[in-house]
Amino acid sequence: MGFKTIAQNVRVEFVERKSRFIASVFRVENQHEVNTFLDQVRKEFYDATHNVYAYTYGIEYPVQKYSDDGEPQGTAGLPVMEVIRKSNVSNVLIVVTRYFGGILLGASGLVRAYTQAASLGLEKAGILEYHECEEVLLSIEYSDFEKIKWLASRFNTKIEKIEYSQVVDLLLAIKKEEVDEFIKNVSDITSGNFLADKKGIVLRAI
Repeated sequence: MGFKTIAQNVRVEFVERKSRFIASVFRVENQHEVNTFLDQVRKEFYDATHNVYAYTYGIEYPVQKYSDDGEPQGTAGLPVMEVIRKSNVSNVLIVVTRYFGGILLGASGLVRAYTQAASLGLEKAGILEYHECEEVLLSIEYSDFEKIKWLASRFNTKIEKIEYSQVVDLLLAIKKEEVDEFIKNVSDITSGNFLADKKGIVLRAI
């Protein structure tokens, strides 16, 4: 089972009819990290009008929660949550801080502003896609090294470790569904002069 999450923690902000909106985006793995980042934002922006948030974590049994933090029901936390859901990302917390600028935005204006803040935050954070991969320890001759590196890039395979001795040992993370085809190509390139040892399934960003 693969999943998508953010590449980095970021912050963006914009002004909508004199109200200042600040989106803070964090990668989270559990409730403790959610609470830590929420407390951090609330302390930093202690004088803000609202600190709206939405988050999800967990892959097989995801936890999802959002809060309007005093904004009219359904105008803030839910729009942020919908951005997360539509982006199909996991393990992410988005906090949108608002400083009220004196002009009422109305329900539809709030929905648009919070949606825009969350969308801008995710866009800046970038997306990493994790896949179920087989770790394979591949032993090859030095003369085949550059060809195998080219093959790995063609298959979008991650080279996790390289060790040089009498041969070159490569620890590779290969998408589970592509392992057999990859090894067949290795056999063709090396004329069968290689060793491959499957080490097990891991999740890797590829």
